Amino acid sequence: MKFDYNNFIAGLQKEFDEAFNQAEIRELLSLEEEINKDTPLSTGKRLEVNYISFTGKKITEEPQVFSNDIIDYSQEMYSGVNIWVADNLKGKSSIFKIIKFALTGDNSLKTNISKWIHHILVIFSINDKKYTVYINNSKKQINAALYNKEIKSYPTDGEHLEEQLFISTSKDDFQSQLQDFFFHQFDYYSLRWTQKSPIKDRDDLLEAGASWLTYFKSIFLESKDTTELMYGAQGPKVFQMLLGLHLTSPINKLTIEKDKMMHQKGKQQSYDSREITENVEKKAELQESLNKLTEQLNELTKAETPSVDIAAMVKQYDDLLKELDAENAKSFKITNEIQENRNLKNKTAGRKQFVDEQLNKLQKELHKAEKQQIDIKEYLEIGVFFSNLDLKECPSCSHPVTSKKKQKAVNAHTCALCSDDVSKDISEVNTDSLSAKSEELIQLQEGLKLSIQTLTNELEEIRKNANDLYSANIKLEQQQSTIKDTGALNAKLLELQKSISEERQKVRPRDSEKNELIEKKAVLNFRIKQLDEQPKKAGDQKIEQKIQLLARAIEEMNKIRFAEGQSILKKLSDLMTEEVKALGLRISEITISDRFDIKYKQDGDYLTFSQIAEGEQLRAKLAFYLSLIQLDIEHNYGRHSRFLIIDSPGKEEADKNYLDGLTKLIKELETRFGDKLQILIGTAERSLENTVTHQNVFAADTYVF
Repeated sequence: MKFDYNNFIAGLQKEFDEAFNQAEIRELLSLEEEINKDTPLSTGKRLEVNYISFTGKKITEEPQVFSNDIIDYSQEMYSGVNIWVADNLKGKSSIFKIIKFALTGDNSLKTNISKWIHHILVIFSINDKKYTVYINNSKKQINAALYNKEIKSYPTDGEHLEEQLFISTSKDDFQSQLQDFFFHQFDYYSLRWTQKSPIKDRDDLLEAGASWLTYFKSIFLESKDTTELMYGAQGPKVFQMLLGLHLTSPINKLTIEKDKMMHQKGKQQSYDSREITENVEKKAELQESLNKLTEQLNELTKAETPSVDIAAMVKQYDDLLKELDAENAKSFKITNEIQENRNLKNKTAGRKQFVDEQLNKLQKELHKAEKQQIDIKEYLEIGVFFSNLDLKECPSCSHPVTSKKKQKAVNAHTCALCSDDVSKDISEVNTDSLSAKSEELIQLQEGLKLSIQTLTNELEEIRKNANDLYSANIKLEQQQSTIKDTGALNAKLLELQKSISEERQKVRPRDSEKNELIEKKAVLNFRIKQLDEQPKKAGDQKIEQKIQLLARAIEEMNKIRFAEGQSILKKLSDLMTEEVKALGLRISEITISDRFDIKYKQDGDYLTFSQIAEGEQLRAKLAFYLSLIQLDIEHNYGRHSRFLIIDSPGKEEADKNYLDGLTKLIKELETRFGDKLQILIGTAERSLENTVTHQNVFAADTYVF
């Protein structure tokens, strides 16, 4: 059945119609992103450890048999059940804690053993995809990396960088990066809860969340945790995440919001109550203080000598201060104007120099162009025949050779000296280019004359502006001379200020004390007035209705979740019942409530996990986690990684029935689900030898590493 969020909102609005409309309810819940976050269907992913190796050296403070032994441990692991059989305190648990360190970033090894381990390599797979975790634990600060492939040798710096998913140089970052990786792989997220602040005298409500390390408690079943079915107070959160029932995330979010509002309401009620009960006592104390202050103030007023009238001195001081301010402003204004005038004069002089230089340059260019144009004109007229000879008189008769005679010779094509015909002797000269050049020079002269005129006009304007600036500067200097001597005014002001201060000290020596009493009296009057008023309730006026709305929404969603997940929970409880019976427990039925409370029916009574005999708790715990894995394998429900580490399953007060049942169960798991899960078991119980194919048996008094 698909959850209809809009109908759900509409139903709540009918019930809380007087307090909220649909928009307000939707804003309060804000579940649009949470509704489809959960699904009980399995992700189809399983976690498996394929290989572990670590190296180091056993360094001890006191001499031991194994002191300075080199550690070089490596072990292949396989799908199905893998067993380590060795005496207690010989290193089985350390193997599992190293795997936990590699997969979570949390180093729970004993301090002395952790110092022995320098390098760790763990290869694991998610389905068929293999990954490698490498940890350099040889220094105070760890260095760890996750690689996107199988690597069976310790990587050196710069090696396999292209396959590196991340690298961490701190414990916190390593844990955070691993959490992001595994949350993404198994579709986990952090279910939240609230808790009181651990700081004494603080009533804050803090919000915490389940981490990957928290969820790893459903993988690593340590012998020290046999008295708890799941991880402490966060057990139900782990259970809900592993089942992944629909609406788990929205229920979790609303529960947190309700807890916060209830805490806020409690704080406000406590505050209001304290405020009302304390008002009378506070008012009495303040009134008593006010009476004492009033009495002191009256006595001080009576003891004062008649005041001296210093109003005239104060007025004179104020007038002098205004005059000084006016003169300073006037001086500042004129000084700025004089400086601005100087700047303009400098700028004008610079421009005048530039224009003069440009005029001189242009006039030279004009003179040059005029001369070139005259030369070309003369050449075109008479210089074709005398381009290389400029004769003034005949070398034979000394008669003058005039320009008129030269022009006549040109027109007649005869020699100006001997009058012979030279029409056939004169080589043709191209006069077109010279004519064009002459035209260009004429146009250039016109342009230069225009530029010269423009600069001449500008120069005239510059001279005019310079004259105006000079006149303005004369006026400003005249105005500056009229400014009063501010030094003398300042001296007079200081003298007057000193006189006023001395007069006030002489007349009212306890003025500051009186002012202080007046201020205190005003504060007391204000506080008493506040206490006389009815205390106003602060905070959210609708907080009670909001809490009721959230509680109702949570209740309805719990019902829907439980109804939708009933068949899944029934399958899980049936699997658990079968497993506990196989392990020799006299339990006839197991039930799971909508709050995820598990009850075991034994001899007609329903017991919680903590009420089961200590010698039976480990069996019930094994049955719980094995059933979660089978729920995924057989029915495709849940999010368990199908990977378990079981440390010392025979450590409890185990009878023969339990050990026989455990042996049978391990063999059955290997046979039925060997290729679909992985279980790592460490035990000192020799009767479990040869139970499965993949075993690591160590002789008595032999260390695992």
